[in-house]
Amino acid sequence: MRHKKKKGRLNRRSSWRKATLKCMAKDLLKYQRIETTMAKAKALRSYAEPLITLAKNNPECINAKRQVFKKLSDRAIVTLLFNDIAPLYKDTPGGYTRIMALGYRKGDGARTVIMELTKRTIPDDKLLGIKEPAKDKLPKAVAGAKKAVASKTKAAEGKKDKKSPNAEETDSEKKEEHSAGDVKRERTKQDRKKAEKKSLFKRFRRKSI
Repeated sequence: MRHKKKKGRLNRRSSWRKATLKCMAKDLLKYQRIETTMAKAKALRSYAEPLITLAKNNPECINAKRQVFKKLSDRAIVTLLFNDIAPLYKDTPGGYTRIMALGYRKGDGARTVIMELTKRTIPDDKLLGIKEPAKDKLPKAVAGAKKAVASKTKAAEGKKDKKSPNAEETDSEKKEEHSAGDVKRERTKQDRKKAEKKSLFKRFRRKSI
């Protein structure tokens, strides 16, 4: 009798459940660390670990690759499993995955976990997104200020060096125009003075007559 066989159903139909486990297995092998619920992680463990065992025991068998492809339906993930991941577990009899509890999810209160491979090709710093601080580099503010000063000095030097070839000619033309204008002004002043003198002389003559 089938007592206590209701296990890992995930409240899904069989086709829906197979599709869920297939997607999660591909993500686990590709990213090597995923976040999910406890129920899904336990169901995924019994789905993904036999694939790693099959790839580890038959690294060059075409039939084994076909069986794994039947479960994953992704050639890139199959080649990654056979070439990179499976050789790491060559001397490991089992226990290829690890489940670490996180807490309870807000909303439905589901228990969340992190599921990862025990041996990975991706380092922890890259998985967590940690960047190493630059040792020789200056702080951003100081570096930005230095760059701004350097750009200003370069621009000033470029302006001094990049004078137009006709700059001297234009300066001389301006000086000539200025001198010509001064001469004209002096002449007009002299003409005015002469005219004023003539008018005064005429007035005086008229009065004396």
